[in-house]
Amino acid sequence: MGVQDPRAGDAQSVDLLGSQLSRRRLVRLLAAAPVAAGVTSILAACGGGDSTDSNGGDSGSDGGSGGTSTTPSGTADSGSGGSSGEPKQGGRLIIGRSGDSDSLDPQHTIASISWQVFQHIYDPLIGRNLDLEYEGVLAERWEVSEDGKEITFTIRKGIKFHDGTDLTPEAVAFTFTRLMDPATNAPAASWISPLQKTEAIDDSTVKMTLSEAFAPLLGNISSAYFGIISPAAVEKYGEDFGQNPVGTGPYKFKEWIAGESITLERNPDYQNFRTTSENKGAPYLDEIVFRNIPEEQTQVASMETGEINCLLSVPPHQVKNFQDNPDLQVYIPEASTSIAFIEFHMMDPGEEYGQVYKPPFDDVRVRQAVAYAINADEIIESVLDGLATRNYGPMPTGNYGYTPDIKEFGYDYDPEKAKSLLEEAGWVASGNGPRQKDGQPLEVLLWTWNASTQERVAQVIQNQLNQVGFDVKLETMEVATVLARLGQPDDPSHFDLMSWGWSESDLLYMMTDTENGIGWYRPKEYRDLVEEARRVNELEERGRLYFEAMKIMLRDCAMVPLWSPVNVVGTRAEVKGMKLDGQGYPIYHDIYIES
Repeated sequence: MGVQDPRAGDAQSVDLLGSQLSRRRLVRLLAAAPVAAGVTSILAACGGGDSTDSNGGDSGSDGGSGGTSTTPSGTADSGSGGSSGEPKQGGRLIIGRSGDSDSLDPQHTIASISWQVFQHIYDPLIGRNLDLEYEGVLAERWEVSEDGKEITFTIRKGIKFHDGTDLTPEAVAFTFTRLMDPATNAPAASWISPLQKTEAIDDSTVKMTLSEAFAPLLGNISSAYFGIISPAAVEKYGEDFGQNPVGTGPYKFKEWIAGESITLERNPDYQNFRTTSENKGAPYLDEIVFRNIPEEQTQVASMETGEINCLLSVPPHQVKNFQDNPDLQVYIPEASTSIAFIEFHMMDPGEEYGQVYKPPFDDVRVRQAVAYAINADEIIESVLDGLATRNYGPMPTGNYGYTPDIKEFGYDYDPEKAKSLLEEAGWVASGNGPRQKDGQPLEVLLWTWNASTQERVAQVIQNQLNQVGFDVKLETMEVATVLARLGQPDDPSHFDLMSWGWSESDLLYMMTDTENGIGWYRPKEYRDLVEEARRVNELEERGRLYFEAMKIMLRDCAMVPLWSPVNVVGTRAEVKGMKLDGQGYPIYHDIYIES
């Protein structure tokens, strides 16, 4: 699986409902777009057995590295969003992006390009403040039992869905029961797999019962993928609910012109319980419009002319131009919840534990040669314009459990070491051509998707590997095609350039629990560590378990970590009040348009 950071402005539209992808394969969709994930995204450790106060007060967050740049650069004004006046209601935020959503039912998609929209339609039970601590949204407070197997939520009163029906404990129970029902085939269900039952206890409380203590649960359900949906709307629209979404969020669904745009309108009755924005009532904007603009150059031109006023992922090579343009401004996070990496293709080990690689990568020395041959620092500077942080391990730099100490166990650029390892593995130089072994050339097929920056990165990696004796064939295709074909019987590729984005450190479990690529990495010593981390609430111990797990993965060179990308958000100067949250995602509720 690859979970994409949901800020990805170039995420591709994928028809998940009509596909034959398995739930585990669907989860990968959040990572397979050019960043920004998201997906997504989202998650943290449970806060032990303590209850929280009505203002959110659960100190059990995953911590992360947090901070982001909430002040825009490239504008003459100061302060968040360059605001110099009082917020005013009205106007439209028009967001340019390269594809369309597949569904706005959060239980029928994990495509980041859909999350970009429905995060405004649905509210979750809990969220996070700017310090990444949990706070109540639709839940006023919650309590975790001593054994971690029961969580009881007190639901706020007086909140209505967009269709006028009341938010009730029954609606919350309906949401999670539908999500966990195998008939729904919700891809996000696997992210809270220990959840056995959700039931309304009385007119204000809901209880979740788990099969075992599950540290990532609170962080997972803080995402809009677990937003509360209207039971009445699901009953009314049935299978078409994804095209007629109804939640309790700050914006209501207005219009969807397939392949062109999606428009949301202000919810005038909205009550904002998050501390991440100052506006506690309905949003200032009348509408948010998501407009499909496939070409990157056209997106930039549309920003310059004012046809759109927001880009969720500014192309790296355009960031300096945006900063120098007084009509534009950029927001640059200080931390990233994404990781870009090379993953070697593996096969079902045929039993609970094991690791079986596709040749020639079944020799760890050949995998390590790839790791030593890639000059990630050069790519960061020359292709990504410095908008990434070198990362030697699989944990994103913005996640709890990340530590720069992992560098000791990672791989630095050393092409001579790469050549030596290939020699040891029997792949000998053969003139100006690729290395050979038993008369066969060292020919391998690299896959990735066809976004412009992604292709440029892959081309540089191809060249670097060829310089040490590989013969790398590069094939790019639509992101949906890559994900649908990976691991299938007709998949001829040997490795791929992939990215994941997820802010819960359970990522180390999730990425090794799919049915292709690194998803088949199942050595017992690694699996024991990441499974134990799911049961541990104490953050220091979780961090220790993750560090030991990362050391094992790097020892086996199951993947080659490259960098944690930095996603830059851009707006026009008249867009005021935007800032980034503790994970680098835009906060929309204080945004207004200055004439």
